[in-house]
Amino acid sequence: MEEDVLTTIMAFIYTIGHWIGDKVVWVIQSAAGIIIPPAITDAIGMLVILSMFLAIAEVARKAIWIVVAIGWVLIILRIAILMIG
Repeated sequence: MEEDVLTTIMAFIYTIGHWIGDKVVWVIQSAAGIIIPPAITDAIGMLVILSMFLAIAEVARKAIWIVVAIGWVLIILRIAILMIG
């Protein structure tokens, strides 16, 4: 059963990558007027998916650091209030 789920997920990612790659190749061909070999369509799509994943991870990483920094400020503020009062 696990292989079936994994196969389905990988097929979905491949399909999305192929579709995105096809659209990116179409835009490049329309803009530049060159012919891009269809063999690299999938590679372009997978790189786009990977780039989006890394961008999301980077945003999440920054958000986590903001939450940690706010947490430290609140802890220090709480300690300061305990010391004063």
